[in-house]
Amino acid sequence: MRQNHILLINAAISIVLIAAILYYVGIMEVLGAFASLDLFFLFISIVFLLLMYLGMITRIRILLEESGVKASWTAIARSHWVGMLLADFTPARAGYFAAAATLHHQHDVPSERALLSIWGPQIFDFALKLTAGTLAVYYIVIHFLNAEDSSILFLGTAAMTVFIAIMLLALFSARFLRLFQFASRWPLVGSMVALVKRMQQHAHVVVKKTPDILVILAYTWSMKAISWYFVAKSLGITINVSPFPEVVFYYFFQPLITMLEFVPSPTLAGIGLSEGGGTLVMALFGVSPAAAAAFVLLARVKTTLVNLIAVPDSLNLLQRMDWRDMMKH
Repeated sequence: MRQNHILLINAAISIVLIAAILYYVGIMEVLGAFASLDLFFLFISIVFLLLMYLGMITRIRILLEESGVKASWTAIARSHWVGMLLADFTPARAGYFAAAATLHHQHDVPSERALLSIWGPQIFDFALKLTAGTLAVYYIVIHFLNAEDSSILFLGTAAMTVFIAIMLLALFSARFLRLFQFASRWPLVGSMVALVKRMQQHAHVVVKKTPDILVILAYTWSMKAISWYFVAKSLGITINVSPFPEVVFYYFFQPLITMLEFVPSPTLAGIGLSEGGGTLVMALFGVSPAAAAAFVLLARVKTTLVNLIAVPDSLNLLQRMDWRDMMKH
C-alpha cells in the first residue's frame, strides 16, 4: 500500500510539472502546434519506432539462442512490448526488465537466461546513451549555458554512470555479489542475489555476442533518431546543425533526454522533468517554446500509445508473476 501511495505522489508531481510547462509556454500555443500536425510524418515516425523494436527483439533472440534457449519471435516480441510499456512509467526505465519476467512466466524461459537477454544488451544501450548524452551536455554548456545552469544535466550523467557500473559488476563480478552475502537470509534480497549468480554463469554469452550487439545497437540508435526526426517534421520543426544533416541533432538529443530520466526525482519515470529539459534544449536551438513542448509531449505520448498493445500481457503478468518462483528457476 505504501508503494502505491508513492506512485500516486510521483504521478501527481509529474502532472504538476507537465501543467507548469504548458502554463509557462502557453497551452493555447501548444494546441496551435498540434493543430497543424502532419499525420503522414507522424506515421513514418511510428514505422521507424517499430523498426527499432525489431532490432531490440532480434538481440534478445540472439542471446537466448546462444544460451541454449529456443523462443519464438512472437513470444519475444510480446515480452519486449511488456517491458517497453512498463519502462514508460518506471524510474530509469527499469520497467523494461519486466520483459525478462514475461519471458519466464508466460513463455517458460529459464529466469537467469531471460534476465541475461535483457540485462546484457541494456548495458551497451545505457553506455551509448551516456556517451552521446554527455557529449550533448558539453556542447550545450560550451555554446549556450554555464556549468551551474547545467548541473541537472550533469546529475543525470552521474546517475547513469553509477547505474551502468552496478550492472557491469552484477553481470561479471562474483566478488561484487559477495558484498550482499550478509543479506542472503533475507527472502527477497537473497533470492535476487541467487538469480544474478545463475545469470553470471552465462555471462560469456554477452561477451561472445558483443559484435552482434554493437551492430544492432548502431541500428536501433539510428532508428530512434530518425523516428524523432519525423516527429519533429510532423510538427513543422526544423533545426539547423550545419554543416551536419538535421537528423544528427536527434542522435544526441534523445540520449540526453534519457539521461534526464535517470535523475533522482519524485516523478513517474522522469515525466515532467525530461519534458522540461527537452523543451529548454530545443528552445536553445531556435525552436519556439510551444513547438518544443509539443514535440516532447508528442514523442512520449506516441510511444506510449504504440506500447498500449501490451496492456493485456502486462495485466496477465502482474496476476501470474511470482518473484520468488522466478528467482529460484
